[in-house]
Amino acid sequence: MSSNSFEATVKRKTAGIIVIGDEILKGSTADTNSNFLCRRLHNRGVCVKKISVVADEVSEIAREIAEFSKAYDIVLSTGGIGPTHDDKSYEGIAAAFNDTLLLNSELKAVFDDVLAKYKQRPDAEESISKFCSIPSTATLIWGDDKTKGARKFPCVKTRNVIALPGVPSFCQQGFDQVENIIIPSDDTTPFFSKNLYLGKNEIHIQHSLGEVAKRYVEDGVTIGSYPVVGNSYFKTKLTVEAPTDNCGNAVFDELSEVFQSFVKNFDEVPWVNTVEKMKEFKKTLEPGFAKKLDDAENLIGEILKKFSYDEIALSFNGGKDCTLLLHLVRTKVDEIYGSETRIKAFHILCEDEFSELRHFLLDVCWKYNVQLRELGGSLKAGLTELKEVEPKVKAVLMGSRASDPKGKYMSSKCQWTDKDWPQFYRVCPLFDWSYSEVWKGLRGLCIPYCILYDRGYTSLGDRSKTKPNPALLMGDGGYKPAYCLEQDYLERCGRDEEEPLAQNKL
Repeated sequence: MSSNSFEATVKRKTAGIIVIGDEILKGSTADTNSNFLCRRLHNRGVCVKKISVVADEVSEIAREIAEFSKAYDIVLSTGGIGPTHDDKSYEGIAAAFNDTLLLNSELKAVFDDVLAKYKQRPDAEESISKFCSIPSTATLIWGDDKTKGARKFPCVKTRNVIALPGVPSFCQQGFDQVENIIIPSDDTTPFFSKNLYLGKNEIHIQHSLGEVAKRYVEDGVTIGSYPVVGNSYFKTKLTVEAPTDNCGNAVFDELSEVFQSFVKNFDEVPWVNTVEKMKEFKKTLEPGFAKKLDDAENLIGEILKKFSYDEIALSFNGGKDCTLLLHLVRTKVDEIYGSETRIKAFHILCEDEFSELRHFLLDVCWKYNVQLRELGGSLKAGLTELKEVEPKVKAVLMGSRASDPKGKYMSSKCQWTDKDWPQFYRVCPLFDWSYSEVWKGLRGLCIPYCILYDRGYTSLGDRSKTKPNPALLMGDGGYKPAYCLEQDYLERCGRDEEEPLAQNKL
C-alpha cells in the first residue's frame, strides 16, 4: 500500500517525558505522572516518543533535558521541584542550556502572598529562595479563570521544556494550566484509534496480521496486538491507530474481513453512551426479547416519574440480576436526568461474602456512578436501618425474578412490602425474565459481571454455602461459565439450603 493512497500524513508534534526522582528508581514511589501525561498528550494528537527516569543528579538531568529538547517539540519534566537539597530540576534544566539560576521576583511574590496568611518562620526564607530560583531565561505560565485546574502559582517554561511538580495532583493541575498553550486547539488533530476483539489467541493470527500491517506501514499506521487472559468475551485485542480517519477505517475494515470468523462483540465502557448503545442493541434482537427489554425499561421510567429522584433506591448485591438491572437503571437515568446523575443504592452486608464479589461490587459502583450505602444485619434489619438513614426513600428497585425463592412472595412486578416490614414499594423490572434471558442481556450489552460466574457459579450466596454448579462441570475438572447453562431450572444447583425464606420476603 503506497503512502500516496490516502491524504497526506498529518504532521504531528512530538513529546518526551522526563521523570525525575530517586524515589522512583528505588521503587518507593510509583510513577503515575507519565501515564497521565501520555494519555492527555495522545488525546490531543501528540506523539510521545520517549519516557526517561533519572536520579536527582544535576548532570543526569541536564543530559536528558538537552537530548530531549533537541529531539522533541515538547518536553515535560515531573518532580525535583521544591525547597529541599534533593530538588534539582531547575539546576539541571539551567545546566542543559548553559544558563544560570536567578531568583524570580514574580514567583517569590506568590509565595510571600501565600505565606503572609501564616506565621512565617525565620528560617523559611532560604527555602523559599531556592524554590523560586529558576533558569534566568525561563518564563512563567499562568492559568486564568477559564483554565481548567488553574492554580495560584505558575509553571516554569525554559525554551521547549516545562517543569511540572512531582506530586500527582499538582502535576495534573499544572498540565491543565499549560495544555492549551503548548498545544493550541487549532494545532490539534486527534489520532484515529479503534479496537477489534478476536476470540482467537494471537499466536494463531500473527502471519495474517503481519501481512496487513506491512501494507500500511508507509501510511503511518500502527496495529497493536495484545493477548488477554481471564476475559470470557475475547482472547486478543487489536488496536488500530492511524494519522487520518480514512486510512484508519480502511485498515480496520480489512482486519475485520481477514479475521471475520474470530471477531467478537465487546464494549470496554458499556456504562458510557448507554442510551445510544441500547437503541443499537435492540435492533439486533428478536421481537419477544426486545419487548421484555422495553417493558423493563418502561417500568423503570414510570417509577422515575411517579416518585421524586430522592425517593428511589436500588437494591444492589453485585449478583447477575442486580447488575443487569443497574445497567437498565443507568440507561434510563441517563436518558431522563443525564449521565452525571448519581444512582442511589444500598447493599446489605454479608459476613460470609466472596472477596471477588466484594471487589466487583465496589468497582462496578464506581464505573456506573453509584452512591452505595452499606447496611448490616438481616434483610429486615437492614431495611429498617435504611428507613432510618434514608427516610425519603419510598420505592426500591430490585433484581428479583419470579423463579427466585423469594419471588414466590410477590404476585406482580410492583408491590408494597408486608405490614410487619418497613414499608417500601418493591419494583422488580426483571420479574418475568428467565435465567438465560438475563445472560442474553448481560452478554449482549457487554455489561461487566462478577468473575465468579466465569468459574461455574450460577447463583451467588454465602461463600460457605455456595459452590460451582455441577451441571457445568467439564471432563478436566474445570467448569464452564455460567452463561453456558442450558437448563434454566438448574440455576440454583450449587447453593445449599437458603436462609429461612421469611428473611427474604422483600
